[in-house]
This record gives sequence, C-alpha cells and structure tokens, in this order.
Amino acid sequence: MFPPIAGVMVVMVLLAPVAASAQRAPAAIEAIAEEADQAFEEKRFGDALEAFTKAVNLAPEDASLWFGKGLSAFMLGQNDVAEAALTRALKLKPRMVQAAILLGELQYQAGRVADAVATYESIVPYAANDRRLIARLEQWRKDSRFSARLYTSRGAHFRVLFEGPADDAIARRAVEYLESAYSRVGSALAVHPTNTITVVLYTLQQFHDITRAPAWAGGIYDGQIRVAVKDALSQPEELERVLVHEFVHALVAQVGGRSVPFWLNEGLATAQEPGGKEWAASMLADADGHPALDQLHGSFSKLDPSDVAVAYAQSTLAVQRLLDMRGAAAVITLLRDLRMGVRFEAAFHQRLALRYDDFVAMQR
Repeated sequence: MFPPIAGVMVVMVLLAPVAASAQRAPAAIEAIAEEADQAFEEKRFGDALEAFTKAVNLAPEDASLWFGKGLSAFMLGQNDVAEAALTRALKLKPRMVQAAILLGELQYQAGRVADAVATYESIVPYAANDRRLIARLEQWRKDSRFSARLYTSRGAHFRVLFEGPADDAIARRAVEYLESAYSRVGSALAVHPTNTITVVLYTLQQFHDITRAPAWAGGIYDGQIRVAVKDALSQPEELERVLVHEFVHALVAQVGGRSVPFWLNEGLATAQEPGGKEWAASMLADADGHPALDQLHGSFSKLDPSDVAVAYAQSTLAVQRLLDMRGAAAVITLLRDLRMGVRFEAAFHQRLALRYDDFVAMQR
C-alpha cells in the first residue's frame, strides 16, 4: 500500500498564502505567483516549481513563495530542493505552520524521525488546536520510542529493523525475500533503487498503532517499508507478497516521485507480487463491476472497504495490459516524466502512444 501523504492533506489550503502575498507584491511577481498557483491546481508540478523558482529569485524574502517552491518540489519527489525551500520559508517566517507540517513530513519519510518530531514541536505553540498535527506528532513520538529499541539485519540493499532476538529468523527471511525481489523486479522493469531501503517489522497491533494504516492493510511504504509480520513463519508466502509489493512502491517513488496515480502505483506493485496477476483476474471475474481508472487516481483508503480488493484487481490488470502492449521501458519512462513534472495525460500519450481517455475506455 502506498499511503496518502498526511502532511499534504493538511496543507491543501496550499497556495492561499502565496496569492495573498502576491497581491501586495509588484506586478511581475504577482503574475508569476498566479501562474504558479494555476500550475499547481492543475497538477503541473514541474511548471509550478519553475514558476515559484522565478518568483523567489525576484522576491527572496517572501516566505510564502519559498513554501510554494518547497511544496512543488515535494510533489515531484525532489526532496533536497523541497527541504531547502521549506527551511528557508521557516527561517523567514517561523510561525508558518504549513511549511513546518510539510518539512516534518519530508523528514519523517526520510527516516529522520527525531528531526520530524523537533519540527512539529517547534510549531505546536502556533497550532495548538490542530488535532491532526497533534495526533501526527504523538504518532511520531511512538515511532521514535519504538525505533530506539530495534535490532538490525542487513542485506546488500536493505536494512531490516526488528524488535528483538525472537524476531531474528523473520528478519533474515525478510532480507532474503527483499534481495530476491530487488533482482527479479529490477530485471523485469529494468530499474533498481540506488539507495539502501529501510524496512521496519511490527506486530499487527504495533503496525496499526504507529502507521494508522487502514485495517485491511498489511504493509505501507512512506519513505520506509513498514510491515506487520503476524504469522510470518507459518505463512512465509504472505510475508514475501507484502514485502515485494512495498518494495515496488519504493521503486516507483524513486523513479516517479509523488504524483503517480494510485491505480498505476498499486497496480504495478500487485502485478509484481508472486501470483498477483492471477489473483487480480480471479477477483475481477467474480466481481459485479469495477470502477473506471480515472476514478482511482487518489488513495484507495478513501474507498469503501468492500471495494478495495476490486480496485486493486482493476489496477493490476490495467497495468499488466500496459506492460503487455508497450513494455516495461515505456511505463518506466512515463514514471520518469512524472517526476520531471510532465502532466500525466500528456506523458501517458507521449510514452505509450495512446490517449489516456482511450485507455480508460478499454478497461470498461
């Protein structure tokens, strides 16, 4: 599962501060800020980042413009650019809650939990009534306390964290499954993550307490792979399935950034699972109907729980159809375009030689 970005959900009041600032700015800056706002609203994050970069060059003391730049870079997965811009925004305006929320989220997703906690604690006095922020901070504090006592098992490309010696066998098996997935999936898609990926193993209760994932989820990727390991030794195939699924999310995040439609992200992950395509075909064969792909761009956590499995199956078969029609290289190039800020429909048409609306119609 690839979760919704909690921090972004909080700051989707978004660029209102930018517009307000632009109204008091010279005409040239105002025009660029409006251009940036429009690009962001249309999910043209690359254009938005370019416009905000121009704007901060003209008005380097405007915290709202730096926030807009940071948010646009965040959505493109350009984490270093995002962190630098958000840090600058907070230096200029220490009480800017939106910038602190997003910076904390970025730090947390990078595995820097202590930094994320410190960033949120610094803004609490100015957002004491924000229940979502307070709940997120408490969640991270729990995560920090839990992480402080973890053991580590390492592979060539993964670092697996687990609670104690009793889980050592599960951790070693997890490393084996992940390294196998790194080779198999990486070869199938002709791309491999370049950074060491951190994996955290939880009991089922710990997993839901710390991640706040939906009840139906057994794993998430939020910058780290987080997996519930209930019955892992007696059901190793389920552990392998979840680990492979979340590894693909890590790969997609590196290649495509944060603006990849959920159906494409989840479908690609499930298609690479052992038996994923067969499960999806069986699920759809028994279903009364299924949603259109253009209804599955957002998080599946918003769906009725009874519809989630069908959404996964529909996404899986759609992605497999793309792979069969155009090949993995075309799909990976599409993801790279998204990371560069190309609009999804335009990238889809260019890289897959097929209009997105026509492809959606093919799945009905």
